[in-house]
Amino acid sequence: MSAVAESRPPGLGAAGAEDPSAARTLRERLRAAFGGPESLVFVVLLILAGALSLASSNFATEFNLQNVGRQTSALAVLCVGVLFVLLVGGIDLSIAGVIGLAAVIAARLAASMSPAEAFLIAVLAATAVGVVNGGLVAVCGLSPIVVTLAMGQALLGVALLLSPNGPIIVDNPGYGDLAASKIGPVPTLVVAALVCLVLGHLLLRRFSLGRYIYSVGGNEQAAWLAGVPTRPVKLTAYAIGGTFAGVAGILLSSRTGSGEATLGSTIMLSAYAAAFIGGVGFGTGRGTVVGVALGAVVLGVISNGIDLLGLNGDWQYIVSGGLIIFAIGFQRAAAQLGWGRG
Repeated sequence: MSAVAESRPPGLGAAGAEDPSAARTLRERLRAAFGGPESLVFVVLLILAGALSLASSNFATEFNLQNVGRQTSALAVLCVGVLFVLLVGGIDLSIAGVIGLAAVIAARLAASMSPAEAFLIAVLAATAVGVVNGGLVAVCGLSPIVVTLAMGQALLGVALLLSPNGPIIVDNPGYGDLAASKIGPVPTLVVAALVCLVLGHLLLRRFSLGRYIYSVGGNEQAAWLAGVPTRPVKLTAYAIGGTFAGVAGILLSSRTGSGEATLGSTIMLSAYAAAFIGGVGFGTGRGTVVGVALGAVVLGVISNGIDLLGLNGDWQYIVSGGLIIFAIGFQRAAAQLGWGRG
């Protein structure tokens, strides 16, 4: 009997099936080694940075790293808003329209008031859109895909009406200070993004709202039975998503020095790609601010690497689409490892 047992491959039970205890041991070892999906993304980021440093001597320079920070800041902020919506099991396809509307509003108002006041009003308008989206989804029970897609189209139309002659070029010299200035060696855009990331992290980890959001995303029915106000929580998540989308629109508008209705048309896909790469599980209540931030930086480094290597910029869209497919497999692997929400 012992000879038969010794002839079996390691990890197989009596019938040749995989030993569950061995599989659990492997999962525990991998979790101990990597900590969670965010750690794996960080490893991928280090590999990318190392490869690009070897491929181009310009990658690791201070000027280029500052450029990567500026390019990634708006995406990282947008990813935080996407995270809140995804955590409650929703989706927001209106963020491209929200970004365009916020940019156009800020650019128009900057001609008659200070940039700070224009930025604030634009962000408040974006928050109002998030509240409407949340109300239609959480209170009225409408499909989030249909509602937010229709809202995005409507917002694009409004932004186009507000800019009938094309992009609004801002003459106010202070409008672009947010993008052009630095605090020491760090661009102000990066500082603004870090503030948003810290704020999002605190909301999810230090306040009861965060616990409610995770519980609603994990099991909405169970959360409701436990006394969680599921509808207000979902509405609040959409409102926060709108706020961060508005801030992202402000950052993008300041970089370009203009207000353009289609400013957010390409960044929305990148935001969801970054979120999924960063470990956000769709409809699972799993994900962290650290994860989505790392996902955004990965996409920023890839985009920067394409530019440095002189490749066709259209590869960026191909890579973004491919990374979403990769992220699906990544999520499946993470689920098999038994990782939770980080």
